[in-house]
Parts: sequence; C-alpha cells; structure tokens
Amino acid sequence: MNNNLKRRIMVRVYLEYAKNVIISYPDYFMLGFFIIISFISISFQSVLTNIPKNGLMPAFNFLVIAIRNTNWIIQTLIAGFFIRTAFFGIKQAYKNIRSFDWIITRFRY
Repeated sequence: MNNNLKRRIMVRVYLEYAKNVIISYPDYFMLGFFIIISFISISFQSVLTNIPKNGLMPAFNFLVIAIRNTNWIIQTLIAGFFIRTAFFGIKQAYKNIRSFDWIITRFRY
C-alpha cells in the first residue's frame, strides 16, 4: 500500500512538472510536436528523390505543390509555424525600433 501511494504521488508530481514546462515553453513544445507529426506524415525520402535539382524556382514550385497536396494537419502546422515565426519577427523588430539606441550608435562616429 505504501509503494502504491508513493507511486501515485510521484506520478502527480511528474505530471504537474510536465504541465508547468509545457506552459512555460510552448514554442519548444510546438516545435517538437511539428517535428514528430512531420516525420510521421511526410516521407522525406520521397521528397528528396522527387525534388527538382535544376534550379531554385522549380524546387520552390515543387514544395508549394507538395504542401498544397498534403493532409490538412500538416498544412495547419506549417501555417502555424509561419505565423508564429512572423509574429516573433515582428515582435523583435518592434522591440528594436522602440529602443533608440540603434539610432544613436549609427550617428556616433
């Protein structure tokens, strides 16, 4: 009985810790989720063998068509990844523009 109680308590402690880590670092959790779902749903060997190697524009067109023809889960994850990356980039740019130190350092010399 004592071992069972100890095990139940430790499971609750580990679940609470995991919940706190996921809430504290949602970007890492979503990146890991994106990578796992991508490896499950996408055949990277087929993508690498079928991608055109004669230029950048045919490769880009291939990737656009490949994304368009995947299932909705991957499309949602890719869109979320791009939205999150754009949001983070805009947030960082706004922080840099708000601080006027970069203007002062340009005109210092």
